[in-house]
Amino acid sequence: MVSFKLRGICIGLDFSFFAVVGVFLAFDKSGYGIYCLCACFCHELGHLLVMLAEKKLPEEIIFSGGGICIKQRYDASALVLGAGCAVNFCLFALFCLILPKDSIYKLLFGGANLVIGIFNLLPMGELDGRRLLEKMCYKLLPYFAAERLLNITETACCLLSAAAALLLLFTGAVNLTAVSVTVYLFLIDFLLKTR
Repeated sequence: MVSFKLRGICIGLDFSFFAVVGVFLAFDKSGYGIYCLCACFCHELGHLLVMLAEKKLPEEIIFSGGGICIKQRYDASALVLGAGCAVNFCLFALFCLILPKDSIYKLLFGGANLVIGIFNLLPMGELDGRRLLEKMCYKLLPYFAAERLLNITETACCLLSAAAALLLLFTGAVNLTAVSVTVYLFLIDFLLKTR
């Protein structure tokens, strides 16, 4: 991994990030991949903008095969956690409002933002939805009840995503991205539980 400092923030660039992006774009025959990458960068930019507004800079930003990870010196507020998805949903709404009905960009970039926003709200792994649910559960419920609810929710989401991937597989709509995402979610869930 190559790392450097930018205004006191450590930026880490791992080879796996470029490998995953390269493979993703190589297998993407639709051209949709570049719009998804742009939506991902907009998502992370949303987190960073709220951090800047709160005057709490991140400690490091790591680009790896698992995605872009922003590590903070402090416990992230609900505003910071929700900002990425909010930016995605706002961009989706903006594209729906200002572009004509038959615009290809409305479908591609607007759709990519909607999908990235919904995906990051899943209550699993290190996704924003899990961290938001965790923050809410620990504030409202006793510790043991919060832990149990989080585990049940995460397991249910893992099973639903696996069922969706299998459904795609059995209907003949084999989708490499859906299978990859399902495997990724299972691995992240497993790695977090074994820590």
